[in-house]
Amino acid sequence: MKVITIESEAYKRLVRKIECIHSDIKKQAKEKSAPQPDPSEIWVSDQEAATILQVSKRTMQRLRSNGEITYSIRGGKARYTLAEVKRLLSGRVIRNNKTEGGKP
Repeated sequence: MKVITIESEAYKRLVRKIECIHSDIKKQAKEKSAPQPDPSEIWVSDQEAATILQVSKRTMQRLRSNGEITYSIRGGKARYTLAEVKRLLSGRVIRNNKTEGGKP
């Protein structure tokens, strides 16, 4: 076994850096382990849903009238679950099958 010697100050700096890295790793692990809210329990307003979907409030009314999105009326205002807005958003994705140059 080899013995390596370093100056006391260099050793202390090294220990502080290791402690800092350890602290950052613990902090990141704690953030990742925090429970994420369930999108089916998060309610958004008509305006927030319109912004997410990039449509007008009138289009939101059409979606409700046509039964394309489920909603709840609270205090006279339409509310949607975030899960429902995301469901509608994923259904509106248009895939471009063309390769570069406009040729399939």
